[in-house]
Amino acid sequence: MYKKYIYIIYAITFIFTSIGLLFTYPIISSFVNAATLTPLSDTLSVSGGYGTSGPEAAGSTGVSHTITYTSPALSSGGTITIYIQTGSTIGGGECNCGFSSVAVLSSATTTENGTTIATSSNYVIATNVTDPNYPDYTFTSVTITTTAAIPAGASIVITGITATNPSTITSSTNQYLVDVTDSNGDDGSLAIPIITNGSVTVTGVVPPTITFGLSSNSTSFGVMQIGTVNTSTPATTLTFSTNAKSGGEISVYDKGNGTTAGMYSSLDNHTIPSSTATLAAGTEGYGINAAVTSTNGTGGVVGSLTIQSPYNGTGDSVGGLSTTSQELASTSSPLYLVTTQVNYLAAISVTTPSGVYQDQVTYIATGNF
Repeated sequence: MYKKYIYIIYAITFIFTSIGLLFTYPIISSFVNAATLTPLSDTLSVSGGYGTSGPEAAGSTGVSHTITYTSPALSSGGTITIYIQTGSTIGGGECNCGFSSVAVLSSATTTENGTTIATSSNYVIATNVTDPNYPDYTFTSVTITTTAAIPAGASIVITGITATNPSTITSSTNQYLVDVTDSNGDDGSLAIPIITNGSVTVTGVVPPTITFGLSSNSTSFGVMQIGTVNTSTPATTLTFSTNAKSGGEISVYDKGNGTTAGMYSSLDNHTIPSSTATLAAGTEGYGINAAVTSTNGTGGVVGSLTIQSPYNGTGDSVGGLSTTSQELASTSSPLYLVTTQVNYLAAISVTTPSGVYQDQVTYIATGNF
């Protein structure tokens, strides 16, 4: 760009004949009749969002230009012209231009205020023009006439200029120029890079996860009493985690005598049957109940489980076990470190044969991925 500078140099000579010394003082005054528009920027984006080739890719259509700079004072009716390079060193037809508005952002008050100083009815577009600052190139120009005065130091934001990026590039023609001038002769210019692809594809894989654990693999009633409902110790704590988007469930089944669910004594070929009931002392019965013991959202715990009927009883109420899988608890969303306590209860009668009784209870965790 061209700046006009006028320098006037005055030389004042003092002769001190008495001491034989000669002093010359140069006084320099400078007059500048044009200012540089700074800091000047042009932010590009693809209309409707970023495409797979990025906002600066060659041939991208619907590219929106947002031009900003700090303005010197400009009176109402002044003009701002944006030159966008379309020829000479780049590959084809950059600007199919439209324009919406110019806003002034003023810091005169305690808050940042935007004031529109030109609209879409106050602009003229010209194609295949020459910018006086760059006579070797061809430009499309957008000349905007302001409808209000612009104070010095105001921030100018020009929006609504949309264009198509150059269609071809080479290693030596990978940018184009944008030049901005106003009717006072103030100007500034910048370069915009054009690349074959402005995007980075970021990928990552989150693998499916599921963890399930039991606090122990054995529990015992000890010597069972007739006059009470017996509870085994320890209770079993189940810990379940999965990132399955539809959650998961815990199922349970027992071995019994191989055919019938319950606690079985092979010596006497007798089974204490398992059924859903409120157990009573003196009446044979056996089963489990369960409750979620972790609190949602604390200690790293995420999510919760719902204990399914009939296993959601309390006290002496139990759900009967089966030799086929039954749903104990479930959730419809991911969960992490959710714990469930399972209690085992049994009652015997005076006719229950003596012997060693046992059962094998198996738990299965399933994720709904």
